[in-house]
Amino acid sequence: MQIKNTQLLQSCLLRTVVLALGVFALTSEAVAQQQQDGVRIQGRDPLSTSIPLPVQTGPILDFREELRTYVQRVSTYARSQKNDFIIVARDAGDLLIKRDVQDEKIISPARTFMRSIDGIMFDGLFVGHQRVGQVPPPEIQQIHKQRIERAKRGGMKTLSMEFAAKPTEIDNAYRQARSQNIVSNVVHRPTPDLSELPPHPRRPHDENPNNVLSLNDVKNFAYISEPGAWGRQDQFALDMHDTNFDLIIVDPFAGREPLSRSAVETLKYKKLGARRLVFARMDIGTVASYRYYWKPEWREGSPFWIAGPYPGDPDRYFVEYWRLGWQDVMFGNENSYLFGLIRQGYDGVVIEGLRSYLAFEGNVEIPQAFAPLEYPAN
Repeated sequence: MQIKNTQLLQSCLLRTVVLALGVFALTSEAVAQQQQDGVRIQGRDPLSTSIPLPVQTGPILDFREELRTYVQRVSTYARSQKNDFIIVARDAGDLLIKRDVQDEKIISPARTFMRSIDGIMFDGLFVGHQRVGQVPPPEIQQIHKQRIERAKRGGMKTLSMEFAAKPTEIDNAYRQARSQNIVSNVVHRPTPDLSELPPHPRRPHDENPNNVLSLNDVKNFAYISEPGAWGRQDQFALDMHDTNFDLIIVDPFAGREPLSRSAVETLKYKKLGARRLVFARMDIGTVASYRYYWKPEWREGSPFWIAGPYPGDPDRYFVEYWRLGWQDVMFGNENSYLFGLIRQGYDGVVIEGLRSYLAFEGNVEIPQAFAPLEYPAN
């Protein structure tokens, strides 16, 4: 059953408004707090304006806990539809812990959240900090190490997206990942622009001839955010079928049209004939006017849960992700994004947009956490 672009919000239930819409300019004080909390602000400020987001006038929300709860609800619903459906959370390192409200130095594992997901994906663990090919500084490496250890103690499969273009940098990143039992994909450009497989190495790292039936079996993966670049869906599916990656992560749309069930089924088999996994991207933290669910009358502030514009992308907006209206778009009914993915035959999802809580937590300049990855100077 294909993802539909009609009748999405006919059955949506809206909560009583607990946050009045307003605007605030973000200040640098929260940046310092975010860094103290272990959240690395990446990239550079691409804009000089500030993000208009709701001002807090009602009950104080724990934005991180609201996001954890959201992911937990997504997980519960997905497995009610398909009990072996796999959930991977991308860039959710700081959601793995809860901080004491009186003393932020006191932390405890977010066990309910961790048990609701099967794996976690980090960005730039070994290379690709702020820019393609840049190695993280020692203090950031220490933060990464702590997060990796938490994920492994929680029993989650650990994956990473690394960003490098030089073969020596790429090979070194793969070696480091393998030494820590992390499954990595090293790509040559930021993930929003991935419309091709990386040119190096020419075959999957740790190429595996066996069937891949669970996330624990995965030894390598590919990530494609623009399958429409292939033109025809069948051509894209056949080209991916002609590889031996254990896992393929794709945007579920090729242009305006969702990848067909037959295309997804073709993706599930390697060139050598063995079975592999196919996951879809699922951004739960932003809404985009180029997605199928967007209605002509929607705009910033209407529906009320559409918040400020996303830096660097005028067709994308932050959302008040804790609102039932937005969550009904994403999951829970037959018109929802997740229901369509399951019906199309995907084995799982990579949940993205999990740093969106940063935009609601304080007054800071445009969060560099949302800045695009830079390319190295020529």
